[in-house]
Amino acid sequence: MPPVRYLEVGTDLPRPAAPKGATSRLVSMKLVIPQTSGNGDRATRRRPAESRVRRWRVSNQSRRDPARLAGVPADTPPAVADAPSLVALIAQGVLDAELGALVWLLVEGRIPLVVAAPPGRVGAGGQLLAGALASVHADEAVDTLVAPLTAAGASSLIRGRRAGGVVEAGSLAEVRERLGAGPLPLTPDQLTFLGCVLVLGESPGARRGRLRVTAAHYVRPLARDAHGHPQRLDPAVLATWDERLGKYEHFAWGVLPEIAARLGRRAGDLEADLHHRRDDLAGLAKAGVTKLDEVQRLVAGYRVRYGGAHGAAGDLDAAHGHGHEEGPDHRPH
Repeated sequence: MPPVRYLEVGTDLPRPAAPKGATSRLVSMKLVIPQTSGNGDRATRRRPAESRVRRWRVSNQSRRDPARLAGVPADTPPAVADAPSLVALIAQGVLDAELGALVWLLVEGRIPLVVAAPPGRVGAGGQLLAGALASVHADEAVDTLVAPLTAAGASSLIRGRRAGGVVEAGSLAEVRERLGAGPLPLTPDQLTFLGCVLVLGESPGARRGRLRVTAAHYVRPLARDAHGHPQRLDPAVLATWDERLGKYEHFAWGVLPEIAARLGRRAGDLEADLHHRRDDLAGLAKAGVTKLDEVQRLVAGYRVRYGGAHGAAGDLDAAHGHGHEEGPDHRPH
């Protein structure tokens, strides 16, 4: 049960307003005190109505993890309606437009997204996950994905039945260690289907308590050679935050051909598509188009016509966007 934030006893006490966002219920209990009469017969005597009824107002206001992504208040609950959009995350410096474009592409292609959050900051990881998934798939039920990833959830994720998850960890290695241990551990082969892993952390120059993506990884799925032998490839680094330069260094170009093949796309088309998405996201962030519903609508209308003029749906044109050729709904298996 959620922790109780306050407790009241008595019907004549003033009741303060419940904390914002809480719901409450009245719990009544009647006290019946049996006593023995003088002739030995047991009789039941009830106390006066005004003294026998006790009501407790119980609030379900839950304790929340600090969800302090840049611009996200610490008391923000992990609800989809309050999740920052992918553009808002870029505007707040949680990641940049180039990494955001790649996350958009991978999520659209149904490649799992895992967020590694520092200890005690799972709420922030849930906000990042919910924002990224909900921006791309408006109909995705992400409410159940923002809690820490369980063994059953991890099993669903690597089988393509879950869009993402949050793990309390400080690195990709720690994510793999946690999911590879416990009562239902994933095997080394299964751990190759984690998809894209974003590692949240505090950078030394950032305001205290603010998080950003400090590293992004693409976990390359198990492959087999011409003879059917398994080929377990090392994860690829997509981007890292360089504190000295104050910006991200990007390395995704090294695995773009593999990602293109996984999505059923041509590598050249995929690279051009990423450039368009990056420019669109940067333009939207600069224009202040950050509301989740607006971003969902613009993302849904994104199109690219390869071999012709670069264009978009009317709504995206109005927001200085572009378009893309819609990729197949391809799951990792």
